[in-house]
Amino acid sequence: MPEETGFLMNYKNKYSIDTTGGSESPVWAPLAAGINNVEPDFADETDDTAYFDGEGFSNEDVTGLKASLSVSGHRKLGDAAQDYIAGLVFKVGEGRKTQLKWEQPGGKTITGSVTISNIKTTGGDANTKGTFEFTATFNGKPTVTPTP
Repeated sequence: MPEETGFLMNYKNKYSIDTTGGSESPVWAPLAAGINNVEPDFADETDDTAYFDGEGFSNEDVTGLKASLSVSGHRKLGDAAQDYIAGLVFKVGEGRKTQLKWEQPGGKTITGSVTISNIKTTGGDANTKGTFEFTATFNGKPTVTPTP
């Protein structure tokens, strides 16, 4: 697939959630219907160390990373991905873990185990669509398949 140029439209990113809870035979459901915002967050853990040969200036090294996606939009009943995530509200521990797949424009794919947190399945004014929100945080390093 040829690499695109110009301004990237966010809808070209494709997100899917494994509705089996991370089994060996995942069933992928697209996170698309009702979703109008996805915010990736890559929180770096860093070490800042000053050495004598740096004349008082420090060097920064990234020593760790916490990667997550904050997903929000409107609750759409009957959507497989949203119904699965809504069903996790009262679960804890392993019950909140599954897999997430992020297919980027151009073909790069990021897949890995995630923990689902901060689930919100409703809310808002009486005359508006119900809200839907959650955060998917990668557990360890995901598998990154480069652009073919």
